[in-house]
Amino acid sequence: MATYNQFVVTDAGRALLAKAVANKGTFTVSSIKTSSHTYTQSAIAALTSLDDIRQSFPLASATTVDSTTIKLEFNVTNVGLSASYTLATLGVYATYNNSETLFAVSTANNPDVMNAEQAGALVRNILTTVYIKTSNASSISIAVAMDTYVTKAMLDAAETKALDRAHPIGSVYLNIGGTDPATAFGGTWKKIEGSYLLASGSYAGKTLTAGKTVGEEMHNITITEMPMHSHGGTTDTGGKHRHWTNGALPRDLQWDACEGNDNEPAIGYGDGCWRGHRVDGHTSSDGDHTHEFTTNDAGGGAGMLIMPLATVVDAWYRTA
Repeated sequence: MATYNQFVVTDAGRALLAKAVANKGTFTVSSIKTSSHTYTQSAIAALTSLDDIRQSFPLASATTVDSTTIKLEFNVTNVGLSASYTLATLGVYATYNNSETLFAVSTANNPDVMNAEQAGALVRNILTTVYIKTSNASSISIAVAMDTYVTKAMLDAAETKALDRAHPIGSVYLNIGGTDPATAFGGTWKKIEGSYLLASGSYAGKTLTAGKTVGEEMHNITITEMPMHSHGGTTDTGGKHRHWTNGALPRDLQWDACEGNDNEPAIGYGDGCWRGHRVDGHTSSDGDHTHEFTTNDAGGGAGMLIMPLATVVDAWYRTA
């Protein structure tokens, strides 16, 4: 594979630059031309044109790197080439007042052969990047006239533009299968894991801002959140006691109790000398007491998992 020496600005190119600076004007870098002629490094400065020119290509793209350096890109191809040749020399041409000048030259070490175009064969493209350092890069005008060929830089720019239009920064991408959108489309993406997607706006009295995380994984319900309910239980068996009558009563007395204090008195019958006699009486009011009431404990107090029915997908959002 051929390698090329650094481009050398010719004497004619330096004079052109000086003229443009002096006249406060500009000249235009317009094309690159290939030659099969071999030059020595020492002969480059004095060149005003190339011998054995085989092809000419317009400038594909150009940028100003700094105040003294420009970056040029040319696409050298064998499209339309009818005869093969040895690509030994590259020459950058510039125009000033409609006059063309050989501005800079680069020679090849172990030059390649540029094969003629053949039907069904792969087209050969050589993206040539040229950095030219001068005393005043602002005096060099760039004329890009690339109607036929597309460079890698152009493709990269178009791809970035398409990505920004289809998936601008902040876009959310969903799929099932785990395909990383950075691999599929480019750009920088961050994966969203273990959370639902919720539209921004107002919800339950709160303002939801896009990009923020809301909600909780587990929830412990409060007393006010508990459903209305009641509890059942049993009392203890304490409170055993006795009752006594008012006044003196005969022995061996049997009682039949009626309901309530406002009903007829209880009637009792006794043995011995009191048999057949009627005795009236009421029991005392002794026996006031309380009972302790205890319900059984229930519930473990653990957090409650909140998860509605969902379909699991892979989700990312673009960050850059």
